[in-house]
Formats: sequence, structure tokens, C-alpha cells
Amino acid sequence: MSTLSPIPHQQVDRLTPLRQRGGVQTAQGVWQGQAVFVKSLISGDPEIVDRFQHEGEVAAYLQHPNIVRLLAVTNTQLIFKFIRGGTLRDLARCGPMTPDAATAVVWGVLQAAAYLHARGVVHQDLKPENVMLLNGEANDASVRIMDFGMSHARHLHLDIHSGTRMGTPHFMAPEQFQGVRGDPRSDLYSVGVLLFDCLAGHPPYEDALGWLAGICENCAELPGPPELHPLMQGAIQRDRAERPQSAQVMLKALGQARRALGLSDLGHDEPENGNQEYSDRQAAQ
Repeated sequence: MSTLSPIPHQQVDRLTPLRQRGGVQTAQGVWQGQAVFVKSLISGDPEIVDRFQHEGEVAAYLQHPNIVRLLAVTNTQLIFKFIRGGTLRDLARCGPMTPDAATAVVWGVLQAAAYLHARGVVHQDLKPENVMLLNGEANDASVRIMDFGMSHARHLHLDIHSGTRMGTPHFMAPEQFQGVRGDPRSDLYSVGVLLFDCLAGHPPYEDALGWLAGICENCAELPGPPELHPLMQGAIQRDRAERPQSAQVMLKALGQARRALGLSDLGHDEPENGNQEYSDRQAAQ
């Protein structure tokens, strides 16, 4: 897998600022004749700089149909292919999704997760805001995962997030809240919450921090058809040893549930190099 080496600062034409947050300015524009999404570093804070550079190093290592493609890296810019559409969060504002649409989107997320995990990358922040949908369409092919600022990558020797709580409370796994580095099963917890959120219009725990801290145990009623309940229930287990142990396992279960619902097959449920299962001993390595 080739990576991108930093190049000199790039001139991006027709630059339209989008927002500024956490020392990073986002914008869209045109670079080398194509529409792009640009993240620009505007802070000198060492922690923000490290996280920005980390995202570039991870994203440069990845190339998959369900992951936003990084085109170029400079010391202060990350230039991505522009995805015309919106996020899964934008779509969720329209209300709960149908089982067909929800499972199709989650299928695309799992395909990306299988690819990431096979390459030693754990996203650690899978949530609706980080799932782009090409043209706003709710299907597996439209899914594009983005934002690798919180990710852990085995091929990078420096773990800049060690001992830090990584993730977003409603979607992060309990072990991440405890400051334990996430492993693939942590991402699968987030995928289970994503499926719940797509079907219900809200995540499973109203008091997310209470759940993560072990104070609150009550989960909202599982949404959607019963055929999907075992998949969701298994993925959002507090103990990661009780969750699906790989994205491939979860893909197979999702495919079986879709067939039981009379929905069309979405393709092969054994992604290339996506069949690795994980133990707690491996997670500690």
C-alpha cells in the first residue's frame, strides 16, 4: 500500500470556508481541476498539530471505496476528494430509516471497518457525523468514512492517543471511556450503535456518560424488526469479549438478517483480509 509524502503548500482555488473548530479550518474548493475538501491547520498547539499530522499519516495509508480519499498532504493541509452529499447525521434528521436503508448503510460502514482492521487501523470515532453519503443516498455504495484524527494505526510507532479517552460519548465503547485503547471490537460497538440510531432516530442510551461509567444500565427498547435485534444487542455489549469478534462476523450476521427480512443481498460478506478475529491479549499489543 503506497502512502503520500508531504508536498509544498498547495494553492486551492475558489476556496469557500465551511467552519473552524479545534484549531482546524475546513473549506471546499478546486485543486488540479477537481472538487476538494480541505482541512487547514491554523493552530500551533502541539497536541492539535500532532493530531492533524496523525490524521494525514493514517489517511494517506488508506484507499477503499467506502473511505474518503486523501489526495495530497502538506505540513498544514489535508486535501481530500470532495464528496457531494451529506452526512448520515443529516439524513437522520429526517427521522428513522427503513430497515433496508439502515442495514445497507451499515453494510458499507462494515466493509470500510473490515478494510481498516485488516490493515491495523482502528477508527475509534465512528458516528453519524463521520459517515458521508454520496449524493445523500442511503445505500452501501454511497458510504464514505472520514475523520481519522482519533484513530490508532499499528504501522505508526507513536501512539499519540495512549491513555486518552477517545471517541464521542453516545457512540464510543465503554473501554474507550476508561482510557483503554480501542481495538476492532470497539469500532464494532460503534457500528451497533449506528444501526440502532438509524432505526430509532436516537442512540440506545439517553444518559451516555452514565452508561459508560457503569451507573446506568437501562437501554432503550431495540428498534426495527426482531431479525435485527440479536445483531444490535450483541454489538453493544459492555464487555468487548461478548461482541462480534470481527467485522466479517458482523457482516455475515447482517447478511443473514437481511435475507430473513426478504431484502436483497448486498454482495460478498467476506471482505478481503477482513476475517481476523481479536483476543484481549492481541488488543493489548
